[in-house]
Amino acid sequence: MSLHKILIKSVVLSSFFLAVFCSQVNAQEVIDYKKAVNTAFQHSSLVTTINNDIERQKYNIKMAKGNLLPDLTFNAGYSRNLTNSKGGFIVQNGISIAVPDQSTGRNNYSASLSSNYIIFNGFANNRQVDLEQENQQLNLYNLERQRSNLIISVTRNYIDILKKEKIVVANRENLTISQAQLASIKEYFNVGRKTIGDVYKQDVLVSQNDLKVEQSINDVKKTKVDLLLTMNVNPDKEYDVTESDFNINLSDAEILQSIAAYQNVDVLVAKAKQNRFEYKNAMESISINEINYDISEKAFTFPTISAFGNYSLSGDAIGNIDNNKVLNFGINLSYSIFKNFTLDSRRQQADINIKQKRQDLLLLENQFRSDIKKGKYDLETAYKQYAIIDKSLISAQQDVTLSQEKYNIGLGTLLDVQTATNNYNNLVINRITALYDILQAKKQLDYLTGEIKY
Repeated sequence: MSLHKILIKSVVLSSFFLAVFCSQVNAQEVIDYKKAVNTAFQHSSLVTTINNDIERQKYNIKMAKGNLLPDLTFNAGYSRNLTNSKGGFIVQNGISIAVPDQSTGRNNYSASLSSNYIIFNGFANNRQVDLEQENQQLNLYNLERQRSNLIISVTRNYIDILKKEKIVVANRENLTISQAQLASIKEYFNVGRKTIGDVYKQDVLVSQNDLKVEQSINDVKKTKVDLLLTMNVNPDKEYDVTESDFNINLSDAEILQSIAAYQNVDVLVAKAKQNRFEYKNAMESISINEINYDISEKAFTFPTISAFGNYSLSGDAIGNIDNNKVLNFGINLSYSIFKNFTLDSRRQQADINIKQKRQDLLLLENQFRSDIKKGKYDLETAYKQYAIIDKSLISAQQDVTLSQEKYNIGLGTLLDVQTATNNYNNLVINRITALYDILQAKKQLDYLTGEIKY
């Protein structure tokens, strides 16, 4: 059996035993993609704040609707009037009459029912209800926008973990191959076919490959911490991830087919305008400012007509409270002729806000187009890199085989074998990176078009 086949067999066996060992030793919680996203939703302080704003806004809507109805107030009271007068003398018909000190008291019991109602103010009170409902819709859009931002943040970290775990596997396989090569060189040295220098050189390479494994494992650990931070979870938590929610094993034809869906930038921008909550938020801001303008316009143009009514009872005792009955009702009309320009100023400010929000909407659309075009370029570049590397791997594998065979028969050097092996492993890692970069670029475009799912 050739050395190359022995190396391949050793890699397969070591990978198998490593997988079995890890499954037994590292039996820890597995966080799948959906769980990671849901956890981020649950623990996000910003999501909680927006949800609280939504609950508060429900009361604002209720109050605005309540202002369309007449109010009704009941009052009841008791009072006592004490009068003290000092005595003296009074002259009546020429006769002086002594008047003693006097103290009198009078009780008063009262009850009243009063109501006020705005009959007409240009329907500004109805528009106030519309305003509060639009503010609630703005809160809902803000919530969905934050959820989308959390989804893409979790997605980036999660895919990065999957990529770096694959790189760990590639580095471990490379380490296993270099260890097998070291064992083979030692056997050749023992029978006098190789020098001690080759043993030392290969031993150094094994150490370097071992360091690469540790560095790649460290990269995975750090990326896992990043995901925990995005999820707002204790960074000391130990867990594993799974790629069951991602289809990585795609053929070239399938990859090209998926890339073709992102070619028409105009279509992608149209999707973004339809789906992105940033755009819906901006549209909603325009609607809110238009309502504010309408309310200011009505306050500036129309008078306010209101009705009032009051019915009261009073008496000097509880039993006599209905001795005095008073019914008072009427209609008021008020119109602001001049109010220090405040009414017109509010209207003009609302008009300026509308124009500014419309300009912001155009800038946002341009931002969408710019981001989508760059995302499209990233996806195409990642695929080109993947395709080139995939072809280069065939040649690199042949170089490894050829250099190993030449070294075995004494026609090549160990440096040739090490260089070919390292080149091959680098291409394997670059292929892994390019493949997951394609996935990242697709998810980024899904986010930019508002179609990212979890």
